[in-house]
Amino acid sequence: MRKLIIAVIVLAVGLVGTGAFASSQLSKNQDSERKYAAVKKENEDLKKDNADLMNRLVALQNNQENKVKKDVQKFLEGYFNYDTALGERGWTKINGLATDRGMTMLRPPGETGTPGKSSAETAVKSELTDAKIYFTPVSEDEAEVFVRVYQTITVNNVPADTQTLLDMKLTYDAKKNRWLVDQVELQGGLDPEGFVN
Repeated sequence: MRKLIIAVIVLAVGLVGTGAFASSQLSKNQDSERKYAAVKKENEDLKKDNADLMNRLVALQNNQENKVKKDVQKFLEGYFNYDTALGERGWTKINGLATDRGMTMLRPPGETGTPGKSSAETAVKSELTDAKIYFTPVSEDEAEVFVRVYQTITVNNVPADTQTLLDMKLTYDAKKNRWLVDQVELQGGLDPEGFVN
């Protein structure tokens, strides 16, 4: 009987010890899972911060006069070179060169889709002949330019030279690796000699 009692006591101590060990391991495992979740969240936050910093760095590196002017020149060529007889308008040729806000400012209200072709009698052809672009950096991902646009507008085979002054705000899009027109303000039109109309 004594052997049975000793065996039961040893078995009970063994079960209690095993239970304590299992409980300790479970607690350590839960603690490790909490630490892992905290480290994982911190890692995700650091990755997001790193991506934001990289975007700002790329924008800052691209906020150079020649890069901004190159992107503005491409926008001006798209916006001021069009022929309504071909169904073109300035705003139809600048997709991807302006932000949604910029497109809203440049597209006439109510214009959606592809415009129709104009008849030969009412067709307007616009040609950008020159542009003077004056650049001012604002922040790492914002810039402003003042532009003097020289264009020839032809209606009924009669050309007329005009000049337009524009104040433009640009924002850098890291995904597209280019400066996008975000805001355009018409400062006025000039006659061919450069005087205010």
